[in-house]
Amino acid sequence: MGFPCNLRIIVYPSDNLSVYPRGEKMAPDLRYMKSGRGAGSNWFFVYNIPPELRGLPQFMTRNGKPMTKITESLGTTDYSEARMRRDERIVYWNRQFRMLRDGPSEDDIREEAVEVYRATLKRESTRQAVSGTGIAFPILEYNAAHYLEELDSAIASHVRQEVVDYCKRIGAEIQPGTEAYRKIGIKFLEAKIAAGGCWVTMPLPDGRTLRWDEQHLPPLPKIDAPVTSERQPPLPAAPLTRRETETFSEAFEAYRDTELDGAKPDTIAEYQRKVKIFIDKVGNVPLNKVTDHLAVEFLDKCLLRERELTKKTRNGYAMLFSAIYKSAMRRKKANHNPFDGQLVKAEAVHYEPFTDQELVTLFAGLPKFEISPAKHNTNTAVPWVSLISAYTGCRLEEAVQLKAADVKQTEGIWHFEFCHGGNGKTKAATRTVPLHPALIDAGLLRYRDALPSGSLLFPGLKGKQSKVGSGVGDMFR
Repeated sequence: MGFPCNLRIIVYPSDNLSVYPRGEKMAPDLRYMKSGRGAGSNWFFVYNIPPELRGLPQFMTRNGKPMTKITESLGTTDYSEARMRRDERIVYWNRQFRMLRDGPSEDDIREEAVEVYRATLKRESTRQAVSGTGIAFPILEYNAAHYLEELDSAIASHVRQEVVDYCKRIGAEIQPGTEAYRKIGIKFLEAKIAAGGCWVTMPLPDGRTLRWDEQHLPPLPKIDAPVTSERQPPLPAAPLTRRETETFSEAFEAYRDTELDGAKPDTIAEYQRKVKIFIDKVGNVPLNKVTDHLAVEFLDKCLLRERELTKKTRNGYAMLFSAIYKSAMRRKKANHNPFDGQLVKAEAVHYEPFTDQELVTLFAGLPKFEISPAKHNTNTAVPWVSLISAYTGCRLEEAVQLKAADVKQTEGIWHFEFCHGGNGKTKAATRTVPLHPALIDAGLLRYRDALPSGSLLFPGLKGKQSKVGSGVGDMFR
């Protein structure tokens, strides 16, 4: 088989077979690049990891073996575009290797301090718009011999999370209390103070403490906003290939297995239902195929207009899907979250408490309190559940799931034990609440004693697990 006369074949040491137009005067630069298998495959970036860094956790395989090379898809089949992206990845990885080997430089820390400054400036502009400023504090002093202790305390109080996130992002294991850790902490404290960070303090070596609102008071030093260097901002990661990413259903399963430990079966089932609605509409596509436009189309067109859901319910989908993507990004299965920042303003629902007169009217309209009903049902449960809720502040489902044995006496005090089986909505739901005298006067203890041993307090209620109270709620409304 022959090739067209206007093409020539060039074989390079990388074992790639490439076809280029006749007349190209220079051989293509294929350093640190290789093409994928098969026609139309993407180009890949291949870069040696320095030998002294190959034992670091981020450069270990799943089998615990050190990696020798970085291999990343460049996300394109076009040679010129791939070469440009390759050059960007070389800059990126050379910087990462340098920071892993030598720690972050002054310029590196300054660049991150710029981001801390901007984030603080944005947060403080919002706070000041709501609460205003004008609070003044006296200049604090401390024993200068304790400077390092005070500095470590200030870093831990005001910028610990920023320092931890930065060290994690650059792959550097820098321990608190070390000179390198303090160097980063000081830069971040200065950035927050320069941005007017409320309540931020930084000790000075001479025994004084500088606050966010005291820079105008001489002879305290004036901290200027950090200025970034001329170096280009960090480069985005190369797009993931289909093989490197996950489908939407696979990402949800991984999120469920790693992030939803302890969640109720009903909660997981509800999440699965929402994921199914998305897949039925969009398809079980790879995560990298869901664009910002597609996410907005699903949330606004499908949910709000076609399905006529409320904005609050729509936001519930957005928060769930954003959490799925965050989980995938943590596992390096996605590098973009199309559902991040997709919440819309929903009308707040304000509940006003009942007045005393309204409560009198409501309870007058309830069925009578029966101590030993011939048949337990919703009618016999509603008055007791309403009274228990009124005098304990418990949720509806917490009341209807009570067992007779959950009404107990300890050291002469009668009390409820709510959700001690771990069936509450939150951990705080498991609690002990004393019986109000009004409950005892109404005959609740006599009602309990009339029930069979081991019975629920309201045995006539029917329904799914954790939804037993729906009939009671409907009747009360």
